[in-house]
Parts: sequence; C-alpha cells; structure tokens
Amino acid sequence: MSDHHIGVSWSVLDTGLHDADHNMALDRALLDAVAAGDWGPTLRFLRFQDSALLGHHQSPRQELDLDYCASEGIQVQRRLTGGGAIVFDPSQIGWELICLRCHLPQGDMTTLSREICEAAAAGLRHLGVHAVYRPRNDIEVDGRKISGTGGVLEGEALLFQGTVLIDLDIPRMLRILRVPVEKLDAHAIRSVAERVTSLRTLLPELPSMTAVQEALVRGFREHFGGQWEWPAAVTVPESVTRRLPQALAEVRDPDWLGLQDRPQEEQPLRQAVLRTSGGTLRAVVLWDERGQRLKQVQFSGDIFVQPSRALVDLEARLRNSHIDELDALVSRWFTNDVVDAFGMQPEHFVAVLQQAVEDAHAPCL
Repeated sequence: MSDHHIGVSWSVLDTGLHDADHNMALDRALLDAVAAGDWGPTLRFLRFQDSALLGHHQSPRQELDLDYCASEGIQVQRRLTGGGAIVFDPSQIGWELICLRCHLPQGDMTTLSREICEAAAAGLRHLGVHAVYRPRNDIEVDGRKISGTGGVLEGEALLFQGTVLIDLDIPRMLRILRVPVEKLDAHAIRSVAERVTSLRTLLPELPSMTAVQEALVRGFREHFGGQWEWPAAVTVPESVTRRLPQALAEVRDPDWLGLQDRPQEEQPLRQAVLRTSGGTLRAVVLWDERGQRLKQVQFSGDIFVQPSRALVDLEARLRNSHIDELDALVSRWFTNDVVDAFGMQPEHFVAVLQQAVEDAHAPCL
C-alpha cells in the first residue's frame, strides 16, 4: 500500500437490484461523471435480475444461447469492460471501483488488476475463505475461481469490476453459455465444478449480503488506505442521475448489443479423436474461424493424467488461445505443472487439437 493514497476519500454506493440495462447505464454515467470531475472515487455494489453479460469484445450469437435466454426472461447486455460472458442472478454480488488513475497505485493495467484483486481477496478472507489473486485477473480459493474481474481505462478514468459467487447453478449457467458440449453431461458439469466455487460451497453458513459487502470494504481499506464511507450512506449523486437517461438510451440501442456481432457459424464446434499408446484422447473445440482461436476446449477419453486437476488447468490455459500458441502453451503445462500423463506426450494434445480445428466437417454430436 502506498502512503500516497491514505488521504483519498472513497464513497461507497449500494445501488441495489436492477436489470442489466440500468446497471450497465449506471456504469457509463458513473465513469463519465468521475472523468469530468463531477464525482469522486467510488466503490459500488450492484446486483442483477437474471442476466447474461457479454464482454465488450464478444458476439452475442457466438457466446450465448439467445433463444434460451429469451424463453427464460434472461436479459442480455454488453459490458464496458472486456473478458468473457458472465451469468448473473439476484443471489450474486457485483463490486466496482470507479476512480481516476491518481487514486490508485501507479502502473499499467496488469499492475492495477493485481493490486485491486489482492485487495478484494483480502476482503474475502475476512469471511473465512482462503482467497488469493491468480493472474491475470481472477480471485481463487484452493485453485477454484470465486471472482472474475475486468477493467476499462478511458483517459485517466478507470472502471474495474468483479463478482462474488455466493451460489452457483452450474447446469443453468451451461445452458445459457455456448460451451463445447451441447448436452449437459456429467463431464461438462464436473469440469466447471473443478474450477469454479461459491461461498455456499466453501462456508458452513452462508453470510448475508451485508456481511460480504462489509468484508470487501474492509479489504479495500486495509490494502489502499484512505477513508471508506461504510455503511453505505451515500445515494447516487445528481451528477450521475442526470447522465443516466442518455446512458440508458445508449445501452438499449441495438447497435450497442450488436457492436461485435458475428455469425455462430464462424465458431463451429469441432472434435477429433487420437489413439496413442497412453490411451484414446478426444478433444472438443469451440473454434473461432475468423480469429484462428480456440475459444474453449474440452478433453476426455480413457486417459490417466496426474495431478487430478491438471487436465482442467490445461483447458483453462487454452481458452481463447491462438492456434500458433498451442505448442508453447501445452509444453509449459507439461513442464511447469510437472504433469504425468502415463505415456501421453505434449505433442499428442497438440495433435488432437490441430486435427479438430483443421477438419471443417468434423461432426460434433
């Protein structure tokens, strides 16, 4: 923590439960107000009605089952920040820092992400979970993600946001997101459960929303210093509310949701099977034809890999990776994680992935 920030006074806003349009518009209005000098550094807590939030650079048709979202009343919106799609329901808590660069330690976005995530992780530890920062921008407990984060810097104004998974309905989440396996099979659910967790899973008694918020405020205060107004007595200021109608019009404009709209056909599901002396290895890939990237990967087969979560870690490493990065990513996984694949070598994993993406007509049942 830098002494430079001890005198900073932070407002804490709890804007409550809203639909995705309202919450995203408030992000825009708050960021603009802070950038213009009409409002000061703010920690905001927010909650969502059933929503699926796209990262700024994602395509709705490629990331979400839009028909299912429509049938279930799940609102689809786009964030100002990058990263992957997030599924929200009223049980989750979102948190955001909106401030100027000078209000936080100096450094690039990588440095800022680490500092903010370490502060949030310190807060979650006050709830009794061993939360730690994991690069690039996740907070984990025992190797499982409990909070994903992301930020956007516009000039000197920063919006950095994260979530706290209080409870988690994995089958529902998989139904909303486009994942490598079309059917909700046990492997898909187990794969997610091995890398994502929630407070309900970790704690014998679920803390209240207020307790979670209080713990996060404490973590930010301890890490960054300064004054943090808690309990949140501040309401949304006039400098923000007068910007809200214009911001709502912007996020409700079809051009906003369609900002990155590419056909689903550009991200086909492909699969391949490779038989080796170490067993039969199957790979299913959600393939981004335009970007030449493996959006998501799932391995299965009669294979043995130790340690037990090593294959899950490889799937996470390969997410959104470029085809030219395969050799390096898989090799580092083998050596850095000290993986024992019982006769299978790095080149086998690379080969089955290359076979999947090269076969444009590979069926995926």
